[in-house]
Amino acid sequence: MSCEMVSSRKIDYYVNDPYVTIIDIREEDKFFHSRIKGAIHYEYNKLMADINNIFKYGKVSYEFRRLFSNKDIIYIFYCDKGALSLIVCEKMSRLGYRCKTVVGGFEAYKGNCVIN
Repeated sequence: MSCEMVSSRKIDYYVNDPYVTIIDIREEDKFFHSRIKGAIHYEYNKLMADINNIFKYGKVSYEFRRLFSNKDIIYIFYCDKGALSLIVCEKMSRLGYRCKTVVGGFEAYKGNCVIN
């Protein structure tokens, strides 16, 4: 598996796709202020701790198992500017997930699917 990059302009294409899960890894207050329609919140620090526990100890948290139970769908990660989501995407790809990261992050997104 590999981490793919997706343009912020193409996110609207994925919003209602049943085979795609969009994950916002920004801080909780930013997520509740505005986000991409249908996005699920999984804060970066928590997600990285869960990923690192898998790599180091083989332990999977309940939240991680619940959200990432299906390796057949595509997971699209976004953060503020795209750097943190790229890190997450690469690690998740190493775990066998089909992942994409949003180039430029939420700040670059100018589509029609923002919830405020």
